[in-house]
Amino acid sequence: MRSSPRGVALLLVLGMIMAITILALGFIARCDTELAVGQNMAVRMQMDQLAASGLEHARGLLLNPQEVPSVYWTGEVRQQLDEDSGDFYDVAIVRDDSNPNDFCTYETTATAYRERTGRRTAESRLAATLRLDPAIALWTDEAVVVRERWAVHGDVRSAGSVTNHGTIGGDVFATGLVGDITGASRLTGDLTLLWPPLTASYSHPDYVVANIGPGSVSGNYALERIWRSSSDVTVEGPSVIYGMLLVDGDLVIRGDGVRLTAAKNLPAAYVTGNLILDRATDLQIVGLVVVDGHVLIGHDTDVRIVGGLFAQGEIAEATVDSSAHASGAILRNIATWPGGGALALDGVNQYVQTPDDDTRLQLTGDYTLSVWIKPAAIQKPWAGILCKANIAGDRNHWVLQFNSMATELIVGHDTARWSTDILLGELTDGLWHHVAVVRQGNTMKSYLDGTERATGTMDTLPRNGGGHLNIGADRTGSSTYVYKGLLDDVRVYNRALTAVEVAGPPTDESLIGHWTFDATSGSQVRAIADPLRAAIVIGDGAGVQHWSPAAGAFFRSVRRSQP
Repeated sequence: MRSSPRGVALLLVLGMIMAITILALGFIARCDTELAVGQNMAVRMQMDQLAASGLEHARGLLLNPQEVPSVYWTGEVRQQLDEDSGDFYDVAIVRDDSNPNDFCTYETTATAYRERTGRRTAESRLAATLRLDPAIALWTDEAVVVRERWAVHGDVRSAGSVTNHGTIGGDVFATGLVGDITGASRLTGDLTLLWPPLTASYSHPDYVVANIGPGSVSGNYALERIWRSSSDVTVEGPSVIYGMLLVDGDLVIRGDGVRLTAAKNLPAAYVTGNLILDRATDLQIVGLVVVDGHVLIGHDTDVRIVGGLFAQGEIAEATVDSSAHASGAILRNIATWPGGGALALDGVNQYVQTPDDDTRLQLTGDYTLSVWIKPAAIQKPWAGILCKANIAGDRNHWVLQFNSMATELIVGHDTARWSTDILLGELTDGLWHHVAVVRQGNTMKSYLDGTERATGTMDTLPRNGGGHLNIGADRTGSSTYVYKGLLDDVRVYNRALTAVEVAGPPTDESLIGHWTFDATSGSQVRAIADPLRAAIVIGDGAGVQHWSPAAGAFFRSVRRSQP
C-alpha cells in the first residue's frame, strides 16, 4: 500500500511540534530551576547581610555598654531592622575567659532567618571574634617607668616616654619606648581617646551623693552611692566602698584589704589631688580610676586594678612619708630596696624626689633636719643629702649636702652656706651615723650621733614656695651631684628640737616629713584593661556624655557557622 504524501507530511509536522514542545518544556523547567536558585541566592545574601548587621549591633553595644543594664550586652533574640518584614536575627555574646587577664575579647554569633507562617524558610549564621582595641589600662601625661613587678594587660598611653622593666601586654602610645612589649610601639598622637571629662562636682542621676571623710575612714560602705570627701581622706584597710569614691583633694589608701568597686556607669574613684598607696596590701579596684595629680605607689604595696588607671601626673613607685602630711617621694632611675630598712643609692643617677608642691615641706624659720647615713668613702662634690628646691630646680630653698671638695657636710639657704664640721671621713667606718641640724632664730647647731658638733650663726632664712624635695641629690637632680650609699629615717621638723629630742627624735605635729625606708620589697601593680567595667556616664539630661577607655574595636575573624 502506498503512503499518502499528506499523511507523511502530517506525521512530520506532528513530530516537529512534539520536539519543539519537549524543548520548550525543558527550557521552562530550566528557567524555573534557575529562577528558584536565583531567588534562594538572593535570600541567602539578604540573610548574610542581616547576620552581618547583627555582628555590627554587638560591636556597637560592646563599645557603648552604658546603654545596657548589665556589665555588657550578652545578646538578644528576634531583632529586626524592618519591623514590617519577616526577617529576624538573634545575637549571642560570650567573653573569652581563656585568659583571666583579658577583658577585651568576645565571641559573638549572629543568626539571621526569614519566617513564613511560623516556619524558618532561610537562615544564615555568622560567628566572629571581637577585640576591643585600643583599650587603655594605664594613662599618664608624664613619662613612666614600669617597674619589675608591674604588669599591664592592655595598652599604655604616655605623653612622655615609657621605660619597661616589667610586663606590657599591649600597645604603647608614647614619645619613645625603652624595653620589650607584646604589642606595637606607636606615637602618642596616634591615639584619639580623650581624657575623661570628670570634675569635682560630678554627679549621676541614678546615684545619691553621700559624705565620706575627710580625715581617716574605714569600714563597709556597702550602698552603691557617690561617696564624696570635700578634702584629703585616708582609707584604712580593711574597707569596702561600692559605687564611687570622689575626693576633692588627696586620697591615701593604707593597710590590708581595701576594696573599691564601681557601680554601673560610675568610675571607681576620681581624685582631684594625688593618689598615694601607702603599703596598701591586697588592694583591689574594679572600675576606672582617674587622678588629676600623681599616683605614688609605695613600697610593699600590692594593687590590682581591673578597669583602667588614668593620671595627669606621674605614675611611679615611691616611698611614702609616714608623717601626717603623706608626702610621697618618687624613686628616680630605679633606686632599690636592699632590705634591712634602708634606701640604697648608686651614686650614678639614683635619688628620690617628691612632686612639686607649694604647701608641704615649707621651712620659714626654725627647723630640724635629721637623717641616718652610711655613705660610700668617695662622694661627688656637692652631693646632696636633702634639698628642697624651686620648681625649676635651679635654686635651693634649703639643703644639707657635701661641700665642693666632698669632704664635709654643709647647710645652705639659697646661696648662703654654713659648715657643720661633720667630715666625710668620720662617716665611712662602715657603721650607721645619725646626723642632725637644728636652726633656732639665726643660731645653727649640728649633731653627730647625738653629740653637738658645731654652733654658729646664719642670718639668711630658708626660702620657701613651690618646688620639690630631693633625697640623695642636690637641687638639679643631676647625676653630677648625687649621693652614694645608704640613707634611713629621714625627718624634717618645722621647729627646733632640743638636744634631748635630737638624741631620740619625737613624732608630733611638728614632724612635716618622715621617710623610714623600711621596705621588704618594691610595689606590685597589675593594671588590667576592662573597657566595659570602666565605661562611665558624665552629666545628665541633654548634656549627657558617654566615655570609655576603648577607642575602637575590630573583628579578628568572621566565619560562617552551620545553623
